[in-house]
Amino acid sequence: MKAFWLINLGLFQLAWWSAAWLTQSASYIISGLIILHCLLSPSLKADLRLMALLPLGLLVDGVLIALGCFRGIESAFPLWLALLWVIFLMSLNHSLRALSRLGLPWLMLIGAFGGAGSYWGGLSLGALATPLSDLNFWLVTAPVWALLLPLLVWGQGMLSAQQVSQVRK
Repeated sequence: MKAFWLINLGLFQLAWWSAAWLTQSASYIISGLIILHCLLSPSLKADLRLMALLPLGLLVDGVLIALGCFRGIESAFPLWLALLWVIFLMSLNHSLRALSRLGLPWLMLIGAFGGAGSYWGGLSLGALATPLSDLNFWLVTAPVWALLLPLLVWGQGMLSAQQVSQVRK
């Protein structure tokens, strides 16, 4: 399905907005969106391989939560946030695939502003809260994401290459 990147983009956006606006019921909604993604994906096996990167995302957010960058989170690590990571990682094969063609400086810039900006959006909509000043929030999250996004894109490339080499054997 050639237009799946657009479907994936829509599913990811619905997941993000559900997390931001409907935090209490977001886990149910995002779970349904992940199931829909899996039913429609033309590359489900490759998408599921990306779950090898899930511990990295969960670790980063877990550290940010443990350091007190966020408050008002109902549990040590909310399920909706873990599920948001799942659908985000699947997007690396589809709507975010173009990132794999970018160099390190661009990935770092996109990560710093896009990743931190995503948290900032969640803060602005009330899904998250932070005790940090605006400046300190950006000084913490932007460098984290400037490193994290290139790592995730590199990981996606490695997993894709691994899959191709296994197919050739």
